[in-house]
Amino acid sequence: MSEKRYESTFIVSSNLSLDQRDAIVKKFEETVSKNGGKLLETEHWGIRRLAYLIKKNTSGHYISLHYTAPPTTNAKLDRAYQLDEDILRWLTLEMPDENFKSRQAMKTRSETVEARKIAMAQTAKAASEIQI
Repeated sequence: MSEKRYESTFIVSSNLSLDQRDAIVKKFEETVSKNGGKLLETEHWGIRRLAYLIKKNTSGHYISLHYTAPPTTNAKLDRAYQLDEDILRWLTLEMPDENFKSRQAMKTRSETVEARKIAMAQTAKAASEIQI
């Protein structure tokens, strides 16, 4: 079996502390590693508002795992998600190479825009201090 690239995004209850959230993320990272996968990246998207109530929650921590693995790893990861009460929702998708390249380009663009915003804010702050 050949390994493919996957993205698994899940939502953790926002009622948990950061330590509890990190423990859950580490557990899923280990699940991928123990079942023949190679973790490439873990992204924390922060707390976001949910479109509708899920298990009486209005918001949740969004986390995305990027990894390469044989297809059997996904079944074990899905089972681990099902067994964890703090996981509100999850979705695992195969990520073809062309999608991965597009994702990298979007990520670079996002970082550039954020850096520009910070630079503009610092420039505006420095200008307002000079006028005072």
